Amino acid sequence: MLAVAALISGCGQDPEAGGSDAEARSVRVASVQIAQGARELRISGITRATRRATLAFLVSGTLTERAADLGTAVKADAVVARLYNPSLEPAVSAGEARMRELDARLEQLERDQRRAADLRERALISQEDLERVETNLSATRAARDLARADLAEARNRLRQSRLVAPFDGSVTDVRYEIGEYVAAGQPVVQLIALDQLEVELAIPETLIDRFEPGQTVALDLTFLPGRQVQGRVVRTGDSGGQAGRLFPVEIALEPAEILRPGLTVELVLSLPSTPARFVPLAAILDPGTGRPRVFRVVDGRVEPVFVTVGRLFGDKVEVTGELAEGDLVVVTGLSALTPDQPVEILE
Repeated sequence: MLAVAALISGCGQDPEAGGSDAEARSVRVASVQIAQGARELRISGITRATRRATLAFLVSGTLTERAADLGTAVKADAVVARLYNPSLEPAVSAGEARMRELDARLEQLERDQRRAADLRERALISQEDLERVETNLSATRAARDLARADLAEARNRLRQSRLVAPFDGSVTDVRYEIGEYVAAGQPVVQLIALDQLEVELAIPETLIDRFEPGQTVALDLTFLPGRQVQGRVVRTGDSGGQAGRLFPVEIALEPAEILRPGLTVELVLSLPSTPARFVPLAAILDPGTGRPRVFRVVDGRVEPVFVTVGRLFGDKVEVTGELAEGDLVVVTGLSALTPDQPVEILE
């Protein structure tokens, strides 16, 4: 703001030089005004999909199929990628064979147990012989339960060689090409659902109390001046992390044809402001000293008053200094004035 003042001031005589006997100069003046300066805080955010997913294989292998490319629309439960691991299918086959073996053995042991029980009732075998058959039957049942669990794990690992879309959406990123090796847990495809968008804004700690879940807010579209979209506060962050940090506020956006992920929106907040003193921009003089000043008229003479330049509002600027409401400051011919110089005020 000081640079702006320097551009409008020009250069002139040294204002510290005395001028009590100088010829009176004709000047125009304006009064210092007190006004409640309007303050706005604009907080920007980027629209994003509410539902997002990064898909990764839980097993490693070579990518053999990728049905999704960047921008591809996919349906829920559709296979978007598949990899090959030489150990997966044989593990399932071995588990199925083990289950068939144990099922057959279990059927035989169950028949043996029934015969042994019948023989024991007729006292043709000892109790020890019956218990031996029953123990063998119990052990085989336990082995079958273990084999069933191993088979379920093998089948699950085989299913994990396919990536399935969890919802209807669009592909926003792909990381691997067919033929590349993919390690377990590495992101392969990213999806977003386009049915609901949201934006996350970072709110200063002094303003976080203005927001609560369910509250309706209006957001400006920066690429379309004058256009707004409506949103609803979903949640507010419980903590900003450290003192002075910003708090996250998530806002769900109402559906609109113009909306899509990646757009910049702004929330405009009106802030309370203390009364401020304003003078015309033309009243500011800064002859290269870096100390802005105005000339105040007192009893027909001018005196310099050093000020600090603040916000600019049209042709007026906020100033702080030893000025009071109603003081008259010179707005024309500043470069030719010297301290204590007499002046004649033009109507």
